[in-house]
Amino acid sequence: MKRFQSIFVFAFILAIVSIQAAALHPVANNTDDEVVIAMCRPTVSQVKNIEHLYEKDIIPLQRIKLIGVYHEDEKTDYQPSYAYVKENKLTWVTFKVIKGYVKLAALFKTNRWTGQFKEVFENSDGIIFTGGADIPPSVYGEESRLSTEVTTPTRTYYELSFLFHLLGGSGNPGFVPFLESRENYPVLGICLGCQTMNVACGGSLIQDIPSQVYGFTTREQVLKAGREKIHSSRYIKGLYPLEKDLPPAFHRVRLKKNGLFVKQLKMKKKETPFILTSHHQALKKLGKNLNVIATSMDGKLIEAIEHKKYKNVLGIQFHPEPYILYLKGRYYKKSPGELLNFNLRYFLKSNPPSMIFHKKIWQWFSKCLIR
Repeated sequence: MKRFQSIFVFAFILAIVSIQAAALHPVANNTDDEVVIAMCRPTVSQVKNIEHLYEKDIIPLQRIKLIGVYHEDEKTDYQPSYAYVKENKLTWVTFKVIKGYVKLAALFKTNRWTGQFKEVFENSDGIIFTGGADIPPSVYGEESRLSTEVTTPTRTYYELSFLFHLLGGSGNPGFVPFLESRENYPVLGICLGCQTMNVACGGSLIQDIPSQVYGFTTREQVLKAGREKIHSSRYIKGLYPLEKDLPPAFHRVRLKKNGLFVKQLKMKKKETPFILTSHHQALKKLGKNLNVIATSMDGKLIEAIEHKKYKNVLGIQFHPEPYILYLKGRYYKKSPGELLNFNLRYFLKSNPPSMIFHKKIWQWFSKCLIR
């Protein structure tokens, strides 16, 4: 009888501990094997990217739900996204609208968006911050250079505040970030998302790569410098505005031996995969708890960062998400005036381990989403 009572007491204590652990580490309200991904800036093209990556098993998950997050006052019209989802019967895609105004001075503290951010966080298994326009330099304490174009300030502000709520930062050291309750929650910042992550954590940006890093003043100088110093296709497209079907820019990256790519994705330090690049700004001073895990070939630009405390947080300056990277039948002109005979998928596959690297990023993110 005493043995039975002891077992009962042990089971009761274990149950209480389990309940408390669940309270401290909330998870999304998944059904069966459904995985919930939140994604900021759910334009038609971004929804298509996730749709194709999912359908082609680049995102190797059985069932997903996508929550497209945006602010009610953004300049971007998201009605085409609603229409695309409805027309294509993408019942697994929904939207969440962030409401209300918050001043710059209140971005990095508890504000009227906090509860809305918490709702997205608690009802998702991970989040993606996508690419976009320049961040106002005033946020990181600099004047705005002539090359900086701030066209989406509302979106920038709410995403900066959202990432700060998730990760914390030097702008408010006493703030307890959301990931303190779920340290394994995956956060993927792509291009602008990587820059926003850095600034939210207290870092700053190089406002214009060609002029500030390489001393270039013309598009022609950028193009003559060679592929490894070209970080956006805007330069060749600006010189040939009437040319159609010009491909995006690619360059290689160097991987750090102690970073996520080598330690978790099992890439080799000596490998230098090609990536799709589309940015004229870059990370400068690193934000709190961020660590560099990849650079440009010359080492002058940061291409990827990880979080020192939260192991499933990754910021990448490049683009592994465009579905055109994985298409067999889509061709581009390698340069102006040439034939349509340049395929992005073939280019990545013929320059190993470039395609493997892209797929491993999505395999890693998908694995992090499952708990």
